[in-house]
Amino acid sequence: MRKWWAVPKIVDHDDRRRHIAEAVHRIIHDRGMESVSLREVAAEAGMSMGAVQYYVTTKNQMLLLALEHIGMWIGNRVAAVAARRSTPLDLLRDTVLELLPLDDERGYLNRVGLAFQASSVVDDHQAVAMRMGYSHLLSFFAEQIRAAQAAGQLAAHLDAAKEASILYAFAQGIVNATLVGHYTPNEVAALLDYHLARLRAG
Repeated sequence: MRKWWAVPKIVDHDDRRRHIAEAVHRIIHDRGMESVSLREVAAEAGMSMGAVQYYVTTKNQMLLLALEHIGMWIGNRVAAVAARRSTPLDLLRDTVLELLPLDDERGYLNRVGLAFQASSVVDDHQAVAMRMGYSHLLSFFAEQIRAAQAAGQLAAHLDAAKEASILYAFAQGIVNATLVGHYTPNEVAALLDYHLARLRAG
């Protein structure tokens, strides 16, 4: 009969992957993407190299895992906004603000995200992942714009897909200026409200 102390430890593989991804994020944030390596990630995560290699064996795999978890973070933040908002226009507004570096956590992940945006230009695998993320987010924006039009909150003549792209361009375009302190969080919110006001019905 197996003794109680011989029962094998149950490993949460999703938690391990998240732990590795977060270690990659910290390295990118503090030292840059060029510092990501199997040895550095293992040390940062407090894991053996063998334990890390069970999940990822190359730098590219580590970066893709870290990028995937940024997407999951965005999805969770958007879901949390959706759970507390009732109107499509409020959801659209608050979702955009949720993606911008308006506090420490969002600033941290936006800095990491900027590093991935730069590297994805020359890395096909990262580019594919980034395009998928863009598609999901733009579809979500367009869906909320159409819902706001149906509710009479936004002008009916607007092209929802084009307005979604413009809104996304606004959000991306203001990230760096906000990170370096050119805009305050209140100023960012005011600029977004100014843009949305021009789209309102009537």
